[in-house]
Amino acid sequence: MTPASVIRFALFWLGLSLLAGCSALSSIESASQPLNTFELSPLPAGAVAVSRGRSQLEVAAPTATGALTSDRIVIKPNALQVQVLPEARWVDETTEHVQLLLVRSLTNSGMFGLVSAEGAGPRPDFLLLTDLQAFQVKTGADQQAVVIRTNMTLLRDDDGAVVSARSFENSVPIADTTAGQVVFAFDQAMTQQMTDMLRWLDRLPGV
Repeated sequence: MTPASVIRFALFWLGLSLLAGCSALSSIESASQPLNTFELSPLPAGAVAVSRGRSQLEVAAPTATGALTSDRIVIKPNALQVQVLPEARWVDETTEHVQLLLVRSLTNSGMFGLVSAEGAGPRPDFLLLTDLQAFQVKTGADQQAVVIRTNMTLLRDDDGAVVSARSFENSVPIADTTAGQVVFAFDQAMTQQMTDMLRWLDRLPGV
């Protein structure tokens, strides 16, 4: 190999190294950019007319798939693919955020004498289990919508007997997947679902 060839070869690999370094630096800078943080609203007091009671209720942490155990806002273009909304996140991990919304909404309703998160209060009379099956933006050729789907089960704490179980699904269509549009639709869908939940619990005898 001639001296000129050696120099060209060295310059070629130096160029590749610099490009790789720039790419890595760009990735690090992108990862370090802060994400816009969003929080949904619990139902305020008096939002739903329900009976007032003195029973104590514990709200267990919802179960969910791995995609819903992070703080990212999930988009599903199809049943098998998971994406996230760029530059946006929930204030807490999704399951934690939903649990807190349930606790606050149930507390504000006055239906129970005490509502607490799992392990955060005295032994309750009832335990509310939630399986969070969908909490995402659903996109497709025909329609885009926010979808929230849960299975809820109310147990008596003393013997573990099932008082009642019900599935809930609420969806709100969206015009686009900008963060503001998506979060507003999530807030509407969650408000609908928590309203349906309170009405379900209010119809149960002995609760």
